[in-house]
Amino acid sequence: MNPLRWFGRTTHAVPEESVPANPNWRTYRAGEGDRAGRRITRVYACGDGYVLYFIGCELYYETSPTLDKDLGPADSALARINRLLDQNPKSTREYDINVSTLELAADAFEMFFCGERSEAIEILNGIRDKLQAKEEGHRRLLYELGAVLFTALVWGAYLWFQHKGWMPANWYPWILAPALALLGGLFSVCLNLGSLEVNVNQESWFLPIFGMTRSVIAFLAGIGMLLAMRSQTFAGIVYPKGEVPSPVARLQIAEMFFCFLAGFSESFVPNILSKSADPKSADSKAAADKATADKAAADKTDADKATADKAVADKAAAQKATADKSKAESEDEE
Repeated sequence: MNPLRWFGRTTHAVPEESVPANPNWRTYRAGEGDRAGRRITRVYACGDGYVLYFIGCELYYETSPTLDKDLGPADSALARINRLLDQNPKSTREYDINVSTLELAADAFEMFFCGERSEAIEILNGIRDKLQAKEEGHRRLLYELGAVLFTALVWGAYLWFQHKGWMPANWYPWILAPALALLGGLFSVCLNLGSLEVNVNQESWFLPIFGMTRSVIAFLAGIGMLLAMRSQTFAGIVYPKGEVPSPVARLQIAEMFFCFLAGFSESFVPNILSKSADPKSADSKAAADKATADKAAADKTDADKATADKAVADKAAAQKATADKSKAESEDEE
């Protein structure tokens, strides 16, 4: 594998060497030029009405007018194959794999020229799909690499400052919260890596930047989540007893979990912020809070009334019991 292609080098990194053009494709030879003046690396096959040849890591062909029909699907697949094959030095494993791939594509074209067109198109499309999947896999790994690098950088700085004792105590929760969110974001990237949509026509060096951007979003989501919890916007689940810590207090276990969740889910914190910013939601929340308070007051009033009624009843029962006892004693004396 050529490592330069991971950092934006395309499959056409090596320029084609110009030589005198040869307009007669029937006389093509290795080391000489084709009709466009490109040096032929190898003539793979030459038959009645066609020639197949390699220029570097690309396959080309020439045909007579009798065979130059219905080549659209085959040309489309071949162009994609040539585009997806990367340049590799000779005598390397990747170079040998590329040569084998081109030879298989050349065999498919021979089948096409011999009349086995549907089978040839199936082979060419299979080669194209395999190379497409390989290229998309490389680019997904680049995206993941960007997320890993940013997460490792933040956690490395956090642990280093902790080890050296350079981090003020008041900063601790506001650094740990986004750091935990970064782990959640990285976990999400790893889980969804197979379904990540990438564009093979885009420069490779964009992908690590995109991965870092996903980590930055998770980092900010962790801060937003801690703000929502400490400001009591999202506190009912985290603090069931209503005891909200101070802004600089150390993180609780529940807070750590929700910060991790904020980084894992891209929509979790935005949904909280959207509901908080929506006037209707705010009014509904205020009305719900007022209704809850009114219900609590009414329940308290009912409870107090029931307690008072019970006290009066108990007092009346005690007085009646005393009177009955006195009456009974008087009757006994008589």
